[in-house]
Amino acid sequence: MRIEKGKGVGRMLTFETEKGRFNFRVAGIAIREDKVLLHRLEGEDFWSLPGGRGEFLENTRDTLEREFREEVGVVPEVDRLLWVVENFYYYDDRDVHELAFYYAITLPEKSLVRGMKPFRVREGDGQVLLFQWHRLKDMEKVTLYPAFLGTALKEGRFPLSPCHKVHTDQAH
Repeated sequence: MRIEKGKGVGRMLTFETEKGRFNFRVAGIAIREDKVLLHRLEGEDFWSLPGGRGEFLENTRDTLEREFREEVGVVPEVDRLLWVVENFYYYDDRDVHELAFYYAITLPEKSLVRGMKPFRVREGDGQVLLFQWHRLKDMEKVTLYPAFLGTALKEGRFPLSPCHKVHTDQAH
């Protein structure tokens, strides 16, 4: 088992085993003018909702605020928890079991992130994230993981109270 050192005080919650990886993730759903903010690692062919891995002894709302502050320099208003997802997929030559919390969020009115142009952010480890707003009505054209989110976003189907979902994606 391995716990990766994070940028903050705690440690990232990722555990490696001989059979694969366990990942604890928190992400935010920011919608503006019928578009949703997505991000991806430069060079990847799929998108995900912005967020990141939780740190040991950090609650999920704090994780989301920290990740947005580190990646795009803004602290979102964390509205409400929509989904708790157990996601199973294959990525980077290993099986992954991910536990993820998805929140509705609101970005500050006067932040650069609120602009509609794509932008890049270089993370501390040198990886580059591309952030881009995508039209909700065109979500079927976007490769988004977990895949159920594309349909939910396009159709505006958000649970009224937190929903537990078990999901399997074929590959990333």
